[in-house]
Formats: sequence, C-alpha cells, structure tokens
Amino acid sequence: MRAAAIDIGTNSCRLLIGEKSGNNSFDILARELEITRLGEGVDKNRELKAAAVERVYQALKKFRAIIDRYQVEKLRVVGTSALRDVDNAYLLKDKLQELNFKLEIISGEKEAELNYAGAVSNLENDFLLIDIGGGSTEFIWSEASEIKFKSLDIGCVRMTEKFVVNPATEFKTESVNKISNYVNDLLASELDFNREFKIRGVGGTITTLAAIKLGLEVYDSSKIENTEINKKELEKIINKLSNLNLKERKNVEGLQPQRADIIIAGLIILKAILDFIDSSELSISDHDLLHGLIKNQLNI
Repeated sequence: MRAAAIDIGTNSCRLLIGEKSGNNSFDILARELEITRLGEGVDKNRELKAAAVERVYQALKKFRAIIDRYQVEKLRVVGTSALRDVDNAYLLKDKLQELNFKLEIISGEKEAELNYAGAVSNLENDFLLIDIGGGSTEFIWSEASEIKFKSLDIGCVRMTEKFVVNPATEFKTESVNKISNYVNDLLASELDFNREFKIRGVGGTITTLAAIKLGLEVYDSSKIENTEINKKELEKIINKLSNLNLKERKNVEGLQPQRADIIIAGLIILKAILDFIDSSELSISDHDLLHGLIKNQLNI
C-alpha cells in the first residue's frame, strides 16, 4: 500500500510518499520541497496574501502530478501554524479543491503527536523534541506514557519579519540581541521543565543546520538523520552566517538559497532554547510530521 502526506507550513510545502514494507515500516518513494512563504505578513495582518496562496497552489499542482504518477492509495494534506493564525484560510481551502485536495488545518496538539510519532516513537522516553518552523516552535515530550506539548509563536519567518530591518545585509548585532531577548522572555514565562532531557530537533531550520555542518552540496536525508551538533558548533555557524550578506549566504554549502534570509533567526531561536534548557548539544532527525502522517495512514 502507498500513502502520501503533504505539509503546508509557514515557510514551505513538503511532500512525502511512502510504501509499506514487510517489516512494519515503509520505504520512501518520493519527497519534494517547495519554499512558498505562505506565512508572509501573517504575524502582522493575520490574513493570507493572495500571492502567497498562489505560490502554494502552484507547488501543490506539481505535487498532484507526482502523487498521480505513483498511484497513491491514501493521502492527507495538512496545514499548520500559518493557517491556524489567519481568518481567511478558506482562500487556500477553496483553491486546493481544484486539485482534489482536502485541506485539514490541524491543531498544535495533533501536530505535536504526529511529529513525535515520526521522530522519536522508537527511542527512549527522555527526549524533548523541538520543531522550529516558520511561524512557531513546538516542544514535545512524553510524560507517564502521555504526549505533552507546548507551542510558542517564535518561528524563523515570524522573528525575521518582526526584528530584522533588512535581511539582505549582514545580520546586525542589534537584531541578534532583539530576537534573543524576545525568545528568552517568552521561554521564561511559558516553559517550566523540572527534569533533564536529551534534545532532538526536527524541521527545516534544524535539518538545514545539519546540512551546513556536513557541507552537503545535495540534501541527503540519510546523512542528516542522527547528526549531532553541540552548542559551540551552533554558535560558530551563527557567527559565520551573521557576517555574510544575503547574496553570500546563498552560496553557503548546505543552505538552500530560499532559506538564506530567515535561517539566522531560526538558529538564534535554537541557541536560546539550548541555553534555557541548559543543554550543550542536540541530535537531529529528518523524520517528523510527514513520517508521522505516513505511519498513521499505513497503520504502522
């Protein structure tokens, strides 16, 4: 049996197609990513822009052709942070019906469950899963066999729009400090962990960090999976990227050019989280929400 999953996020749209294999797992048949910036201006205006809706439509038009080619039997299309935050999500829902896609806008709780199922379901229970997205960051952990989560409105697109005057220039120390202070204040008021965790990170910001560390010319999921990054390596990469202008950042190995304007804000969020939790390192997974959706549909 084959299943497909599409994640419409604040920054990107992603497709994963999997086929159930004999050992209670699945083989990946196809994966695609398009940077669509659906969340452009959402933090300020709380509504989707027509141009952003059109970018998503064009990306999913490509995805529809791929899904049809693989003769997929099951499909789920989900929307996350940006679509939860707006009053006019119907614009995208109506548009996607033209492609025979039924859009589900999932809650933060459901997103957390699917992320956890994809990234850490086969690991020990002492993991804190961190997913830094475009509009929000999710914290997910297991407590007495129950999945707990917290979602905060700190994402790489949201923080860049809020605090960075001109992403095309070198990243000013002032911008770094403003983002750090904002994130620190929010963490202090919203999170209260009274136990130690191993940290596991998912999502585009964190997998891009791994790709930069590894110097990948071409993204390779198998190399990303279980990559470990310590805080000193993270700080070194933040400093390196902050001293480059946007054009120079686009040429950094491992960094998709379309992420070059928002990646630094995402990494500053990550560093603030590690400081707050008093953790010196994290492991990185390429298995997240999409993998959780595939597992769910294939009953794995």
